[in-house]
Amino acid sequence: MTAYLVSDPALNQVQVHKMAQPEPPYFFEGAEKLLEIWFARPMNASGKCSLRNIPYDELVQMLEVCRCHILHHTTNGVIDSYVLSESSMFITDDRVILKTCGTTRLLMAIECVRDLAKKYAGMDTIANVFYSRKNFVRPELQPALHRSFDSEVAFLDEFFDDGSAYCMGSLKEDRWYLYCSDGENTSRGRADHTLEVLMTDIPSEVLQVYSKAECKDGKECTMRSGINKILPIGTEVHSELFDPVGYSMNGLIPDSDEYVTIHVTPEKEFCYVSFETNQRRGCLHKQTMKVLDCFKPNKFLLTLFANEESSNGKDSQWKIWNQEIPGYKRTNLQFLRLQHDSLVYAQFTRRNTTTKRRRMIDDDEDSEDSNGCD
Repeated sequence: MTAYLVSDPALNQVQVHKMAQPEPPYFFEGAEKLLEIWFARPMNASGKCSLRNIPYDELVQMLEVCRCHILHHTTNGVIDSYVLSESSMFITDDRVILKTCGTTRLLMAIECVRDLAKKYAGMDTIANVFYSRKNFVRPELQPALHRSFDSEVAFLDEFFDDGSAYCMGSLKEDRWYLYCSDGENTSRGRADHTLEVLMTDIPSEVLQVYSKAECKDGKECTMRSGINKILPIGTEVHSELFDPVGYSMNGLIPDSDEYVTIHVTPEKEFCYVSFETNQRRGCLHKQTMKVLDCFKPNKFLLTLFANEESSNGKDSQWKIWNQEIPGYKRTNLQFLRLQHDSLVYAQFTRRNTTTKRRRMIDDDEDSEDSNGCD
């Protein structure tokens, strides 16, 4: 409502007339802000030295600072999983992954996480930090801190002396920002990698299932959408179907710190889907083919981090670099070498055929336990 002051000579006073203004069209920013913080565990640390010891109530207060909250959570005894009102959070003994969409204030969590790690886990040294996001569709609607990558970098630099900032992709098109402080080798000789696929311009017939008008809950939506078929066998899923539309799921692979998370903003005008995993079962390149076959995006970008110990990650990076993805045209391809990891970044737009990609998926269906990309 907008107020107008109108002089009324007959009454010799000023009256306030309120004239209704049209409501702006609804918009939701699906693209997530992603923060991953690794802590250095003290020498000779006991099993009690774990970020998983942070009390639930403390996590609730931390997320309130970010302007989101926990919907439900679960654990497999190695990694704790939280589905949030705006995306997801995962916590292991020495790592926090916080992923939030909409107009959340994600970076405000850094100081909270640091303080909680020291108080409840005895960890006071941040070994590595990674902050990343796709460019926003409507950056002007974000909190001031998140309206530009420059302001985010300036804020992060207040916490980290040795941070580096990168922009992957064309400044004139979709792009992906990365800030990292890459200090200690936190993987300690263990294979580590992360695949993220960020998808836009998705067909209406794919999006319509992510609605309360189509499904009663997250479990039904997971089955009807086909998401259950693209997850590693044995993945334990907890999911949320929002009212009236929208979907989030986290999946944990038993007895490991491996996770899968998917988030869907299905409104056609600003649709967005993200898929992220650090799974070590199955080829990451073939996993990407399954994701694309499920969501059928007309545009997507992907990132794949891998350390030297990850043969799966390195093999998949090679395939992304050297091979075409059937049905898509590669429009951007970049490589970044960090201190302990390498990153391949690529962007694609749709061509007309999906036959070859479907054949690649079918060839993989009998080899779920394989880690190779042959």
